[in-house]
Amino acid sequence: MELTDPARKELASISSALLSWFYENHRDLPWRNDRTPYSTWISEAMLQQTRVTTVLDYYPRFLKRFPDPSSLAKASEDEVLKLWEGLGYYSRARNLKRGAEYICEHFGGELPSDPDLLIRIPGIGPYMQGAIASLAYDIAIPAVDGNCIRIYCRLHSLPLVASEQSTYKEIYQRVEEDLPKDAPGDFNEALMDLGSLICTPRSPKCEACPLHENCSAYLLGKQEDFPAKKEKKETPTEDHTILKIYVGNKIIVKKRPASGLLAGLYELVDIPGILTDSEVRAFLKEHFSGIDRDTDIRPIGKSRHVFSHLKWNMLGYEVHLPASFEKEAASLGDAVSPKKYESLAFASAIRAYR
Repeated sequence: MELTDPARKELASISSALLSWFYENHRDLPWRNDRTPYSTWISEAMLQQTRVTTVLDYYPRFLKRFPDPSSLAKASEDEVLKLWEGLGYYSRARNLKRGAEYICEHFGGELPSDPDLLIRIPGIGPYMQGAIASLAYDIAIPAVDGNCIRIYCRLHSLPLVASEQSTYKEIYQRVEEDLPKDAPGDFNEALMDLGSLICTPRSPKCEACPLHENCSAYLLGKQEDFPAKKEKKETPTEDHTILKIYVGNKIIVKKRPASGLLAGLYELVDIPGILTDSEVRAFLKEHFSGIDRDTDIRPIGKSRHVFSHLKWNMLGYEVHLPASFEKEAASLGDAVSPKKYESLAFASAIRAYR
């Protein structure tokens, strides 16, 4: 499509206004100060669905332990997950390790600059491909995320649902048309900052936005109507009883399956449903001989955790058994020493009972 002169001027004004704002107001973030393809990959993986303030603590620790793809590829999954503990969405950490192994096997331990090769790496999708290519290699390719979709839906008053694939394609094309060839990484980062700081999902700071004069939604006074809202389904809820069982000074733990929710992480004994004290005793009697009314079982409170698609309501108990029960504990998991226990990666969902 060939642009008319007015359209060219509008695109130029959007690009120049956004970049001018960014150069004056950009956030001082550690991954921007010493940018490499690898550090860009790590930071962008951490920043997916996670607040910047949270990532600030994890990013330097992760890079110190894994300064390059080779060190990450050689690490055990348990060690990678332990460093990731608390960030959530643990598939990101597993994908980083898988991606590092692929990079070492196919690209000599260095992330390639060719976007068509980047997209082949496990865990790197279109957004990550665009971010690494533009930010680290200065290649003119969009990096379209939720912030970008929200900005462009408002800018052009597009009643699109953010999560739909057709929306992604539409926004990608529009960003590609606006993308300055001489500063693609800065433009993509400017959109990231604008969406995080100004064009927020609720209560956007429109008067401070460098694009408000070009923004259709602002001119209509309907900023929060875009993107279009998708009808929310009620989030299902599960009840769990969590048992922190001591056998002597050891604690019973179990590693979750390699796929599915909280894959590969460790957990305490987890029983479906909310159990009473007497029901906990009945459960323990099924696994340990000699359980009686004098067995030390202490309630340790209620907790709740909200996943992206699921809610857990939990009730915890601490159980103290003699060391002689360790052999029977094998039916519930592994009895590990306090030192080993501290080295394991547990899901944030059960942090209240750690």
